[in-house]
Amino acid sequence: IFEVFRLRVVAEKVAMLAPSADMPSGHRRRFLGALVVAGALAVFGSFDSFVSAPLHARGLSSRSDSLMALEAMRGGGKAQRFKPKIPWVEPTIPEELAEKAKEEGFRLRPKYHSQKIGFVISDIASKTRICLVEYYLFNAKYKQWYKKWKRKHFHDEYELSKLGDVVLISPIRPISKMKHYRLVEVMKNATHTVTI
Repeated sequence: IFEVFRLRVVAEKVAMLAPSADMPSGHRRRFLGALVVAGALAVFGSFDSFVSAPLHARGLSSRSDSLMALEAMRGGGKAQRFKPKIPWVEPTIPEELAEKAKEEGFRLRPKYHSQKIGFVISDIASKTRICLVEYYLFNAKYKQWYKKWKRKHFHDEYELSKLGDVVLISPIRPISKMKHYRLVEVMKNATHTVTI
Protein backbone atom coordinates (compact mmCIF):
# COMPACT_ATOMS: atom_id res chain seq x y z
CA ILE A 1 0.00 0.00 0.00
CA PHE A 2 2.86 2.36 0.87
CA GLU A 3 4.55 1.68 -2.53
CA VAL A 4 1.31 2.44 -4.42
CA PHE A 5 0.88 5.70 -2.47
CA ARG A 6 4.49 6.70 -3.18
CA LEU A 7 4.05 5.97 -6.90
CA ARG A 8 0.90 8.09 -6.99
CA VAL A 9 2.71 11.02 -5.31
CA VAL A 10 5.59 10.74 -7.77
CA ALA A 11 3.17 10.64 -10.72
CA GLU A 12 1.42 13.79 -9.48
CA LYS A 13 4.73 15.63 -9.05
CA VAL A 14 5.88 14.60 -12.54
CA ALA A 15 2.57 15.78 -14.02
CA MET A 16 3.04 19.18 -12.34
CA LEU A 17 6.60 19.48 -13.74
CA ALA A 18 5.69 18.72 -17.38
CA PRO A 19 7.72 20.89 -19.79
CA SER A 20 6.01 23.74 -21.59
CA ALA A 21 5.34 23.56 -25.33
CA ASP A 22 7.56 26.57 -26.13
CA MET A 23 10.65 24.85 -24.64
CA PRO A 24 13.23 23.81 -27.32
CA SER A 25 13.17 20.11 -28.17
CA GLY A 26 16.72 19.41 -26.89
CA HIS A 27 15.97 21.02 -23.52
CA ARG A 28 12.62 19.21 -23.35
CA ARG A 29 14.31 15.84 -23.99
CA ARG A 30 16.96 16.43 -21.29
CA PHE A 31 14.25 17.66 -18.91
CA LEU A 32 12.14 14.55 -19.51
CA GLY A 33 15.23 12.36 -19.08
CA ALA A 34 15.93 13.97 -15.72
CA LEU A 35 12.30 13.43 -14.72
CA VAL A 36 12.51 9.76 -15.68
CA VAL A 37 15.65 9.37 -13.58
CA ALA A 38 14.12 11.24 -10.64
CA GLY A 39 10.97 9.12 -10.80
CA ALA A 40 12.99 5.93 -11.07
CA LEU A 41 15.12 6.89 -8.11
CA ALA A 42 11.99 7.57 -6.10
CA VAL A 43 10.60 4.15 -7.07
CA PHE A 44 13.76 2.05 -6.80
CA GLY A 45 15.20 3.87 -3.81
CA SER A 46 18.85 4.05 -4.92
CA PHE A 47 20.93 4.72 -7.99
CA ASP A 48 22.44 1.20 -8.04
CA SER A 49 19.09 -0.55 -8.08
CA PHE A 50 17.92 1.83 -10.85
CA VAL A 51 20.93 1.02 -13.03
CA SER A 52 20.70 -2.73 -12.45
CA ALA A 53 16.95 -2.84 -13.19
CA PRO A 54 15.82 -3.90 -16.69
CA LEU A 55 15.05 -1.17 -19.25
CA HIS A 56 11.27 -1.72 -19.30
CA ALA A 57 11.17 -1.45 -15.47
CA ARG A 58 12.96 1.89 -15.68
CA GLY A 59 10.42 3.26 -18.16
CA LEU A 60 13.03 3.50 -20.94
CA SER A 61 12.64 2.04 -24.40
CA SER A 62 16.28 1.61 -25.38
CA ARG A 63 19.86 1.74 -24.14
CA SER A 64 20.43 5.15 -25.73
CA ASP A 65 17.44 6.59 -23.81
CA SER A 66 18.88 5.34 -20.54
CA LEU A 67 22.30 6.81 -21.33
CA MET A 68 20.73 10.17 -22.19
CA ALA A 69 18.74 10.08 -18.95
CA LEU A 70 21.88 9.34 -16.93
CA GLU A 71 23.76 12.14 -18.71
CA ALA A 72 20.92 14.54 -17.93
CA MET A 73 20.98 13.49 -14.30
CA ARG A 74 24.75 14.05 -14.07
CA GLY A 75 24.24 17.61 -15.28
CA GLY A 76 26.22 17.24 -18.49
CA GLY A 77 25.49 19.83 -21.15
CA LYS A 78 24.64 17.80 -24.22
CA ALA A 79 23.44 14.23 -23.83
CA GLN A 80 25.72 12.02 -25.94
CA ARG A 81 26.03 8.32 -26.54
CA PHE A 82 28.78 6.63 -24.54
CA LYS A 83 31.91 5.81 -26.59
CA PRO A 84 34.58 3.94 -24.65
CA LYS A 85 38.20 4.86 -25.46
CA ILE A 86 40.24 1.78 -26.22
CA PRO A 87 43.92 2.27 -25.39
CA TRP A 88 46.57 1.12 -27.84
CA VAL A 89 48.23 -2.14 -26.87
CA GLU A 90 51.35 -3.22 -28.72
CA PRO A 91 50.84 -6.68 -30.26
CA THR A 92 53.25 -9.18 -28.78
CA ILE A 93 54.60 -12.41 -30.18
CA PRO A 94 54.50 -15.57 -28.02
CA GLU A 95 57.85 -16.37 -26.41
CA GLU A 96 57.95 -19.89 -27.88
CA LEU A 97 57.68 -18.58 -31.45
CA ALA A 98 60.28 -15.87 -30.83
CA GLU A 99 62.74 -18.39 -29.35
CA LYS A 100 62.17 -20.86 -32.20
CA ALA A 101 62.72 -18.13 -34.79
CA LYS A 102 65.87 -16.99 -32.97
CA GLU A 103 67.29 -20.52 -33.11
CA GLU A 104 66.65 -20.60 -36.86
CA GLY A 105 68.31 -17.21 -37.32
CA PHE A 106 65.19 -15.07 -37.78
CA ARG A 107 63.68 -12.24 -35.76
CA LEU A 108 59.91 -12.05 -35.40
CA ARG A 109 58.50 -8.60 -34.97
CA PRO A 110 55.37 -6.72 -36.14
CA LYS A 111 55.63 -4.78 -39.40
CA TYR A 112 54.29 -1.25 -39.70
CA HIS A 113 53.88 1.12 -42.60
CA SER A 114 56.80 3.61 -42.75
CA GLN A 115 58.65 2.00 -39.85
CA LYS A 116 62.19 3.28 -39.39
CA ILE A 117 65.36 1.98 -37.78
CA GLY A 118 67.73 4.40 -36.11
CA PHE A 119 69.93 4.84 -33.07
CA VAL A 120 69.13 6.94 -30.02
CA ILE A 121 71.15 10.16 -29.82
CA SER A 122 69.29 11.81 -26.93
CA ASP A 123 67.48 10.44 -23.88
CA ILE A 124 67.40 13.58 -21.73
CA ALA A 125 63.65 14.28 -21.89
CA SER A 126 61.09 12.23 -20.00
CA LYS A 127 59.28 9.66 -22.20
CA THR A 128 60.75 11.29 -25.31
CA ARG A 129 63.79 10.12 -27.23
CA ILE A 130 65.52 11.38 -30.36
CA CYS A 131 66.94 8.92 -32.84
CA LEU A 132 69.01 9.46 -35.95
CA VAL A 133 67.61 7.68 -39.00
CA GLU A 134 70.14 7.22 -41.81
CA TYR A 135 69.16 6.31 -45.35
CA TYR A 136 70.68 6.27 -48.83
CA LEU A 137 69.41 7.88 -52.04
CA PHE A 138 70.54 7.33 -55.60
CA ASN A 139 71.51 10.19 -57.90
CA ALA A 140 70.45 9.24 -61.42
CA LYS A 141 72.65 11.80 -63.16
CA TYR A 142 75.94 10.87 -61.50
CA LYS A 143 75.01 7.23 -60.85
CA GLN A 144 76.06 7.60 -57.25
CA TRP A 145 74.55 6.66 -53.89
CA TYR A 146 74.65 9.33 -51.19
CA LYS A 147 73.75 9.27 -47.52
CA LYS A 148 71.16 11.45 -45.76
CA TRP A 149 69.86 11.44 -42.20
CA LYS A 150 67.00 12.81 -40.15
CA ARG A 151 66.39 13.27 -36.45
CA LYS A 152 63.10 11.74 -35.33
CA HIS A 153 61.48 12.41 -31.95
CA PHE A 154 59.60 9.36 -30.69
CA HIS A 155 57.50 8.45 -27.68
CA ASP A 156 58.95 5.91 -25.25
CA GLU A 157 56.28 5.41 -22.58
CA TYR A 158 58.28 3.10 -20.31
CA GLU A 159 61.70 4.59 -21.14
CA LEU A 160 63.10 1.30 -22.45
CA SER A 161 65.61 2.80 -24.86
CA LYS A 162 68.90 4.34 -23.72
CA LEU A 163 71.58 6.38 -25.42
CA GLY A 164 73.17 4.46 -28.30
CA ASP A 165 70.46 1.77 -28.61
CA VAL A 166 69.26 0.72 -32.06
CA VAL A 167 65.47 1.14 -32.10
CA LEU A 168 62.54 0.39 -34.39
CA ILE A 169 59.98 3.21 -34.51
CA SER A 170 56.68 3.60 -36.34
CA PRO A 171 54.29 6.50 -37.01
CA ILE A 172 51.50 7.38 -34.59
CA ARG A 173 49.05 10.26 -34.22
CA PRO A 174 50.82 13.56 -33.35
CA ILE A 175 51.56 13.63 -29.62
CA SER A 176 53.30 17.01 -29.61
CA LYS A 177 54.71 19.51 -32.09
CA MET A 178 57.75 17.39 -32.97
CA LYS A 179 56.71 13.92 -31.80
CA HIS A 180 54.68 11.66 -34.10
CA TYR A 181 56.58 8.37 -33.83
CA ARG A 182 56.50 5.72 -31.14
CA LEU A 183 58.89 3.02 -30.02
CA VAL A 184 58.07 -0.46 -31.28
CA GLU A 185 61.14 -2.39 -30.18
CA VAL A 186 64.67 -1.95 -28.91
CA MET A 187 66.52 -4.03 -31.49
CA LYS A 188 70.02 -3.80 -30.02
CA ASN A 189 71.25 -2.44 -26.71
CA ALA A 190 74.31 -0.20 -26.57
CA THR A 191 77.31 -2.20 -25.35
CA HIS A 192 79.45 0.78 -24.36
CA THR A 193 78.99 4.39 -23.31
CA VAL A 194 78.32 6.71 -26.22
CA THR A 195 79.20 10.41 -26.14
CA ILE A 196 77.62 12.58 -28.78
